[in-house]
Amino acid sequence: MGVSYPIDVVVPWVDGDDPVLNAKRARYLKGEESERDDIAGATRYKGIGEIHYCVASIKRFAPFVRKIFIVTDGQDPGIKDDKVEVVDHKVIFKGHEEGMPYFNSNSIDTFIWNIPGLSEHFIYFNDDLFLVGPVKPEDFFRDGNPVAYGIWYPTFWAKALRRLKHLRPGHKVVGFKDFMLNGLELMGGGCRFVLIGHTPHALLKSWYSDFLSARPDAVELNMKDRFRSADQWSVFEPFYIDMARKGRLILVPDKQVSLYLNPRPVKNYFDRKIACFDSKPEAIFLCANSLDKASESDRRKFASWLKKRIEL
Repeated sequence: MGVSYPIDVVVPWVDGDDPVLNAKRARYLKGEESERDDIAGATRYKGIGEIHYCVASIKRFAPFVRKIFIVTDGQDPGIKDDKVEVVDHKVIFKGHEEGMPYFNSNSIDTFIWNIPGLSEHFIYFNDDLFLVGPVKPEDFFRDGNPVAYGIWYPTFWAKALRRLKHLRPGHKVVGFKDFMLNGLELMGGGCRFVLIGHTPHALLKSWYSDFLSARPDAVELNMKDRFRSADQWSVFEPFYIDMARKGRLILVPDKQVSLYLNPRPVKNYFDRKIACFDSKPEAIFLCANSLDKASESDRRKFASWLKKRIEL
């Protein structure tokens, strides 16, 4: 399989069991922030070794990837591989160290493009995201243009749902869709936005360098809070909006190619999910959120299935 330009992968990662990092985070937490999963609850940082499956799946199903950069705060995932390079927060935040440390993905993602040696065309993965089938460069870039997995979603409907959500007791203060709406506002607003799926994101390094250099106000919104806050924006949304307005975005419905798992207190949840996954052999992406909330037996069951799918 050939590709005319290098493609790298970036994976932000945190070891939620690290007592040093936990102590650092505790110094900055206020009030009930540590109890809210939408802000700084433990499940936002907890993991069960997903990064190893993430990297293994990329190596197995995306052999065209040149480098895999794991971005972390003074931690080591323990992956010894020539393709893998660990990049510290001090490196990506060079020139913006005054607000460190940061404990939320919006702040970290704002400067992921700042990795030394990162290719112009790169793919962003969360550490709980895996490839579960062979992919080609064209699944992410076509003629240099990014492929996004999601759908167009009406802005008015998203805002109406947000207002209703805020009427419910114990509602989430911030959510992924809210960050997308904020990203749309940075681009001047609009009647629709890209509702991004739980999939990898194909990005262009130069776009972020140019956009953020010209928009210090946007940088400030994502860097003024160490934890997630309502003012922050998804770094992917303005990019996709701009690409769409320039006629460069290829939008693919994410439901066609992705699988999603989020543990629920429902009988046989994992059994039913795995059966559903097996019925979609054409799927290439899998996101498994909050596996730390699953029982030990369900985690083992899922790990066994994932190993088989990745062919480890």
